[in-house]
Amino acid sequence: MSAQHPVTTLSKGIDIMTKVPGQTGRLKSLLLAASAGAALLGSPAFAQDDAGIDPRQLIEQMVAENIITREQADRMISNARAATVQARAQAPAPLPQPGVAADGTQTVTYVSPVVREQIAQHVRAELGTQAQAEGWARPGETPEWTRRIQLYGDVRVRGEARRYDDANGDIFWDYGAINGGQPQNVNASSTGYIDAPFLNTLEDRQRFRLRARLGVKAQITDWITADIRLATGASSSPVSTNQTMGADGSGKYHLWLDRASIRLAPTENVALEFGRFANPLWTSDLVFDNDMNFDGVAISGQGAVANGVRLFGTLGAFPVFNTDLNFGTRNAPTIIDPETGGEIGTGRPFKSEDRYLFAAQAGVEFNPTEQLNVKLAGGYYHFDNIAGRLSEPCYWTELVCSTDALRPAFQQHGNTMMALRDPLYTGSPNPELEPDNQYFGLASKFELLHIRAQAEYRANERFGVRLEGDFVKNLGWDRDVISAVAWNNLGPNGDTYNGGYDGGDTGWQARLTVGSVMNLNLAGDWQAKRGDWNAWVAYRRLESDAVVDAFADSDFHIGGTNNRGWQIGGNYAIARNTILGFRWLSAEEIASAPFSVDRGFIDLMTRF
Repeated sequence: MSAQHPVTTLSKGIDIMTKVPGQTGRLKSLLLAASAGAALLGSPAFAQDDAGIDPRQLIEQMVAENIITREQADRMISNARAATVQARAQAPAPLPQPGVAADGTQTVTYVSPVVREQIAQHVRAELGTQAQAEGWARPGETPEWTRRIQLYGDVRVRGEARRYDDANGDIFWDYGAINGGQPQNVNASSTGYIDAPFLNTLEDRQRFRLRARLGVKAQITDWITADIRLATGASSSPVSTNQTMGADGSGKYHLWLDRASIRLAPTENVALEFGRFANPLWTSDLVFDNDMNFDGVAISGQGAVANGVRLFGTLGAFPVFNTDLNFGTRNAPTIIDPETGGEIGTGRPFKSEDRYLFAAQAGVEFNPTEQLNVKLAGGYYHFDNIAGRLSEPCYWTELVCSTDALRPAFQQHGNTMMALRDPLYTGSPNPELEPDNQYFGLASKFELLHIRAQAEYRANERFGVRLEGDFVKNLGWDRDVISAVAWNNLGPNGDTYNGGYDGGDTGWQARLTVGSVMNLNLAGDWQAKRGDWNAWVAYRRLESDAVVDAFADSDFHIGGTNNRGWQIGGNYAIARNTILGFRWLSAEEIASAPFSVDRGFIDLMTRF
């Protein structure tokens, strides 16, 4: 007999009983008794001491009266015990008893559906308020504040080679090094004279460079935006964030605050920038390097005036130098005019020599067809107080003179320079043997008229052609004034003995680009898909004082002005927003001695 539930066994027994002839009444009684005993054994009463009938005694009585055998009785007890254990295991955990515990906890064993729903609504409301206050994310969403923050940046690794012509002159003073350190003694007859530092014009160089920039834009409200960007850089140069790899051995690199601005857009077509921000003017690297940012304030506007015609413009005021608070505080002896005997200078500090750029630009953009876009703009950039000026008479022993602050805080190469100090040798027994310690400032004023034009034809998404050009003229340049004070940009041999001043005030360039993307190698938030490409060729002529050399392109020639030559390059997107680029720049000096430089660049750049 198999180990089945007693009730199941009963049903089978009844079926057998109906089929077996004779002794039918005895079998019925026997099977009903077995069924009753098994049912009692399988019930919870089996485990209760206070039950009215003890099921074990009932089973034993049935064995004593030979109704069932001992073997059958043991099997019935075993089956009933197994069923009871299984029932207890599947039964739900007992509910806690209602009441109040010693720690004050109150236990309620039953809560009505109405009360349960009220509790659920209260919890949902409370959690919703907390989630909104703390910015919790809903399922599938991000917190609200993260949707107002945007991270962006780029990384560029560059290989650069410089090739100098063997016929180059070796006479070019490094005015940037002079103005950035101790003044240079220019009296070659003085005791202990040491010549000035010179630029390398003969020995080839190569280097690897790295540029990394990381920015954060925050949407404060629908019309206020904040922007902060950090960048690498080997110095405080305004036109480069490149870091020369291995320049300091294997040391760590610098990080600079490259941008920090607040942008207000009170209306759809007007924006105001405050702080340090990207170039708000539509210019090229002929005037301002692509990496240059602007300090100050700018207001820009645009608007459609007809179908396919848009006007735009920008006004800005930008400090380019701020006088040190302690400039010239060293007390100096009273200066006596040797001719009149009167006082012409007393004590210090000196007055401020702050310098500013005031800029205005207006332009028009129109689309004659869907494929053709034409853009034209004119700008005027006035650099206030940027030209050098001869100091008040200054004793040759003084460390600071009144116009020392007019030397450029940063410069590249090309602008015409003038000596700033007017040394006074009163009291010296032999003035011809005393040092003439000089700093150098810009000889020209800079009031730039700039015209820029561009025409772009897009045949389709994968191919376009762009022709662009710039013209710039320095309206503040005066040949007669500059010739009288110029220390460089002289005749073909670079000195006054073999020719007079040879500088100029004009610059221009033209550039032709073809491909699927037009601005991969220029500034801007470019986008590129794998397989995008461009190729370009350009020619440039930029005379010595056409623009401020500190802010001009840092890659052409050795950076700055007083150069002319060809450029050729191309870029290919090897993956999304990742490009491999090549450029070759061949340039030569316009004024002064020969100075030719070829520069090659290979760039791997990605942005995000």
